[in-house]
Amino acid sequence: MSLNKHVGSHVDGVSHRGRVERVLTRVFRNDWSALTPPDIGGWTPDLSVSVVIPARGGQDRLDLVLAALAGQTYPEHLVEVLVVDDHSRPPLRLPELRPRRCRVLTVPDGTWGAGYARAYGAHAGTGDILVWLDADTVVGREFIEAQARWHHVHAEAVTLGRVAFADSAPDSPAELLAQVRAGTLHDEMAPGRGHEWIERVLADSDDLRDADHLGFHAYLGAAAAVRRSLYEAAGGVDPDLDLGQDTEFGYRLWQAGAVMIPEPAATAWHVGPAGTARTRLPSQRFRTEVLAELMPHPHAYRERVPAHRRRVPLVHAVVDVAGAPYDLVRGCVDRLLDSAETDLALTLVADWEGAGTAPGAPVGPHLDLRLIQANYLRDPRVSFASRTPRTGFPSPFLLQVPVAWGLGQVALSRLLAGAERSRAGLTELYPAASPTRDAGVRLWRTRALARALRVRGEDEDLGDVVAELHGRYRIHAGQDTLTDLSLYRSVPPPPRPVPRVERTAAAGDAGARRDTGRAGDPPPERRAGRLARWRERLAGLARRRGRG
Repeated sequence: MSLNKHVGSHVDGVSHRGRVERVLTRVFRNDWSALTPPDIGGWTPDLSVSVVIPARGGQDRLDLVLAALAGQTYPEHLVEVLVVDDHSRPPLRLPELRPRRCRVLTVPDGTWGAGYARAYGAHAGTGDILVWLDADTVVGREFIEAQARWHHVHAEAVTLGRVAFADSAPDSPAELLAQVRAGTLHDEMAPGRGHEWIERVLADSDDLRDADHLGFHAYLGAAAAVRRSLYEAAGGVDPDLDLGQDTEFGYRLWQAGAVMIPEPAATAWHVGPAGTARTRLPSQRFRTEVLAELMPHPHAYRERVPAHRRRVPLVHAVVDVAGAPYDLVRGCVDRLLDSAETDLALTLVADWEGAGTAPGAPVGPHLDLRLIQANYLRDPRVSFASRTPRTGFPSPFLLQVPVAWGLGQVALSRLLAGAERSRAGLTELYPAASPTRDAGVRLWRTRALARALRVRGEDEDLGDVVAELHGRYRIHAGQDTLTDLSLYRSVPPPPRPVPRVERTAAAGDAGARRDTGRAGDPPPERRAGRLARWRERLAGLARRRGRG
């Protein structure tokens, strides 16, 4: 399997190494206060760690980084360090002071960039936990342990170390290693200036405990850690992004159900003055021209992207059309596609492979499926699937619409507004006349749904679990918002089955045959009587002609 195929694949929580681990502790939204990690220095780890360091040049700074990693409190037999050399000239080498298990990987010819280097290192590593580190970032002695303790108690944890910029550094790797082991590196390195936008996100969200749908903005790949299983469920780092890959991958981790946890004890310092290239913060133009195609959030960036360039829609809508007549499907689907909210894609679910019929076989519902597929085949917003998607990933929302319901033009916009206002994991639109369970339209928040699938018991209702994890919001719809399409005469009712009856053949016929009749024909017994009377008339006519 090629790297591009590996890092770009995601199938609802399934990776090439296995399913995401089930989690026992139920975290409400991103309130990580429900988790209790072991105290630093007072526990025994058992999960292995792969530290991935993308690098291009900068051998002197890399020597400092590896020296700091050689002094970690995490058991060294559980740590491997992968330096991914992105075409450095001269090639990078391993210094004398380094972790015991450390190697340099060279990316293949024809590939380049930080995104590819991160993806390549993650694919080559073997650790249960992936730790990201920049090649100019030195860390304190508890950097790995402080983060790994969270991953031992929760498989959905994504830990965020504190990163600052330092203008000074120890003169040599040996001096740095001595300070790391003594626990005095923090005294040597000035606190430095941090990433202002991250500090603002943390301050506004109670350290992400009360984060909204934009909580992923706190993710920074320079000093973060994630369980490998969650990394793969989120599709891995995009190897084609050299800039902004942290932001885009943080967005996908968020949709995959990550619980993002800032860990101040995992301290790291960028060595040298900060600049635009050093902070790797994408420019405003890059965010609106490139990242917004892949990320429906934040809305301010997405609004500037033309509809045909939106590679990941805000809403992934699903309609199960199996067994539904063509006119009913048209009534439902056309209303969806004509919605005021245009940032959506639609999947129609049915047995499309079985829609072709053998010669002489009755067409029945297969004809309807073939008509449906022919009608929407050229619409780029519509796709066809044989089974219902489990989540909307990587879209933030999954919309489920029963085929007999027609949404008004602003109904989806109203659903989205309700979901954002309430932060609900499940927003339901019910007809005012019959607000019963599963009777209406359901808008699922993808991150809440992905997490619920990992904690739900066999007998638990999925909607109830999502409500427990992320909240539920219900809206009663008026006639203009939600229409029962089955009440309209323009939609023909499903064909009624015609009884199959046995009847005796008329005189002169050999044996008996089965008559299935046709819709609208008189009953078989009446048809048999008519046939007998016609035969009697023909016989009388023949006798009169003979006498003449």
